[in-house]
Amino acid sequence: MTTPTASPAVESLSGLDPFKTAELPEPPRPHGLRGWIAATGPGVILLGASIGSGEFLLGPAVMVKHGFTLLWIAGFAIVLQTLFNTELMRYTMATGEPVLSGFMRTKPRAGFWAGFYVILGFLQLGWPAWAGTAAGAIFFLFAKRLPEAADANTVYFCGVATYLICFSILLVGKRIERTLEILNWVLVTCILGGFLVLSIIYVPVHTWNSALFGFLGFDPVRGAFNLLPENLDILLLGALVGYSGGGGVLNITLSN
Repeated sequence: MTTPTASPAVESLSGLDPFKTAELPEPPRPHGLRGWIAATGPGVILLGASIGSGEFLLGPAVMVKHGFTLLWIAGFAIVLQTLFNTELMRYTMATGEPVLSGFMRTKPRAGFWAGFYVILGFLQLGWPAWAGTAAGAIFFLFAKRLPEAADANTVYFCGVATYLICFSILLVGKRIERTLEILNWVLVTCILGGFLVLSIIYVPVHTWNSALFGFLGFDPVRGAFNLLPENLDILLLGALVGYSGGGGVLNITLSN
């Protein structure tokens, strides 16, 4: 008489180890300002990664072209991403693994999805496009003028140097997460703090008013709602939606 073999767990059919029963981790209980700063470290890394070309290029381009009333799109996208991110965290709390591992437990195999998301992550976050756009700003800081065609090689080398310097900084610290946390605290404080000070000094009250009402799709100048302006650039609008919040593969990596 042979003993029947137990069928493999469904979640292990893709090649990963099956789930095991364990206790949920203890929730963080920060004390004092230092404790709260340490507890919000991962959130600061996300915030720093979220400040990029979407905020500096796409957002201003949409607002200049169509006005503040399209801010309701950004608010709507951020709410949806918040709900999505919350579910990602719940998966990790329930299983003890990042949601990317959960995706890899689906058909056809773990190796297929690993390669798929590595490619997507590189195209969005690893591709040195941000270093390339930063190169123009770095050139302007030193040359005090905008780059021209004759400066193409200089701008290119500025981009390459920026990419390599940022990559090398991560190799200096003993813990990559801690290094990123410190750098992003500086980045977020300088960028958001600087913008806040400049806005308070230079932005008139009626512009603040238009921006606040814009999250409702209301134009106070016209005294009417204007959810979808005329001659709307759909591609530009879609890019704004995608970049509002974390966006793309960045959201999926939050559960790491």
